[in-house]
Amino acid sequence: MSQFKQSFIRYLKRAGAGSMLISIVIHIVILGAATVWIVSEVQPAREAKFQGGGAPAGPEISHPVRMSNTQPNLESLSQRLSVDTATADIALPDLPSLGGFAGGGMSGTGGLGGGVGAGLGEGSGVGQLRAPIMPAFGFREAQPSGTLVGRFYDFKQTRNRRPNPDLARSNPGRLAQDELTKFYRRNWSLAAFNNFYQAPTSLYATQIFIPQIRADEAPKAFGVEKEVEPRAWAVHYRGRVSPPETGVYRFVGVADDFMAVRVDGRVVLDGGVPNLSNFQTDLPNAPVYQYDFSRSRWINDGRGGVVIGNRMQLRAGQFYDIDIIISEGPGGDFFAQLLFQQEGVTYEKDRRGNPILPIFRVAPSEVEATNRAIPFKPDGPIWRAAVVN
Repeated sequence: MSQFKQSFIRYLKRAGAGSMLISIVIHIVILGAATVWIVSEVQPAREAKFQGGGAPAGPEISHPVRMSNTQPNLESLSQRLSVDTATADIALPDLPSLGGFAGGGMSGTGGLGGGVGAGLGEGSGVGQLRAPIMPAFGFREAQPSGTLVGRFYDFKQTRNRRPNPDLARSNPGRLAQDELTKFYRRNWSLAAFNNFYQAPTSLYATQIFIPQIRADEAPKAFGVEKEVEPRAWAVHYRGRVSPPETGVYRFVGVADDFMAVRVDGRVVLDGGVPNLSNFQTDLPNAPVYQYDFSRSRWINDGRGGVVIGNRMQLRAGQFYDIDIIISEGPGGDFFAQLLFQQEGVTYEKDRRGNPILPIFRVAPSEVEATNRAIPFKPDGPIWRAAVVN
């Protein structure tokens, strides 16, 4: 027994403590000393560190995470996505089935189908990207693949929104004919339209294929239905286009009331009723196509049928200036439909022996077959368009 312990016991005895109490006190002292020693030896000393916003960060702490076995098998997504051209159809590999998602989704806006989640379009599924449906007169925004830029003019009022004095001596139908004739005679110079009201917004078209609609849809499309009555208006489209492949082409088209096409300064088609540009076909015997659709009798009586344009020798990869003008005279109904025919290509024919031709378009598009338009080939070649401001 240590001297300290003997001295401590003698102290307790003098204080009157018994043997039991002395034993308890001694054990308490021993346990306390042991606790202090354990804490001082085992607990590591910690130094407080504070890191400001601009100080370098400490070592990165990583936590390994193991994927759950319930994750879908993604092997089907490892297939390569290949796009040959800017206008090529895109086919994505099918996605694995994901629990908790229902088919369907919004429709009527094109884009992704409704196979998974809230897809857009006509319910075609994610595996097939569908082209957007172009509004009748064009998109509000330019398309990345290039478009035809359309500008709207109202012949009934001046650029300062005053009534055109010529309208008092004529009527809207006659006024539109007179102004378009002046435009053609001035070599398609837009200076002929400088004195007329122009809509502040342009539209961007990837095709000219408008089924029979009400003529007031044009002012609505350009956002000027409050400023423009649906008569004696015109839309001029311009751009630069290149054919799908080198070859000989002809435009084929029809409109109510007016439509004409010029390529590299040469009028190659006037499909309106009547023929205001004095367009003359270079085809022998002047054949025409007489398709069955809602306005075929009107077209057959006015022009003998759908008009076939003049021959164009075009080279793929080379871009050509193109101007297209469409116009409405007296109001009521309107339509304008532009297709093309390539020499040496065999097309399916309708019951009358007329070829079913592709729509002239510079981007993929979804077009609904209807009796309000001439029949067309839905999957025809796509032209290219340069981006024009």
